[in-house]
Amino acid sequence: MNTICGVVLAGGKSSRLGQDKAKLRFKGQDLLQRSVALVQEFCPVTYVVGRDAREHELNVPWMLDDIPGIGPMGGILTALKRLKRPCLVLSCDLPLLSRDILARLIEVRNRIGYQKLMTTYLQGETGFIEALVAIYEYKCVEFLQRSFKRGCYKLSQAIESENRHHIPYSEAERKYFLNINYPRDIQLLKVLDSKG
Repeated sequence: MNTICGVVLAGGKSSRLGQDKAKLRFKGQDLLQRSVALVQEFCPVTYVVGRDAREHELNVPWMLDDIPGIGPMGGILTALKRLKRPCLVLSCDLPLLSRDILARLIEVRNRIGYQKLMTTYLQGETGFIEALVAIYEYKCVEFLQRSFKRGCYKLSQAIESENRHHIPYSEAERKYFLNINYPRDIQLLKVLDSKG
């Protein structure tokens, strides 16, 4: 029951971007393919949540959100309830995320012994948590359902800070967490990638 399942969230409508972010190509793959390949390095089984993975030529299990229209919380709840295991959750729009970032996340989660419901990264200067680069324990379900019932879909409020383990990251590491939401983010990606 402690085996971590990989979960890549790909159910967003990409309305702010104006095109399907999961199908954006970067270094020879679309963003969903890249995210799945990264998670597969760490998890024996990786699922796509939110769309049919076959649309991206991926031979992995997939599921649609049980509760569509509430953002990432719906996909995470769906995965946890169906899999009944801890889940390494990654959004599909993080093109610069590195293997080292995920390795550190898993190592810290395993070392602290599942004492918290959620292990995630925290940006030291801003206090922003990376809720979509995180490990959610199965026990999160009751917290997420409670938050959903009161109409709050924000993950940082559903899982309060005392139930999260935070891994601080520096300003220099911020580029790894760039997610593609707006057209300007595509331009920023090109700039950051050119700098290595």
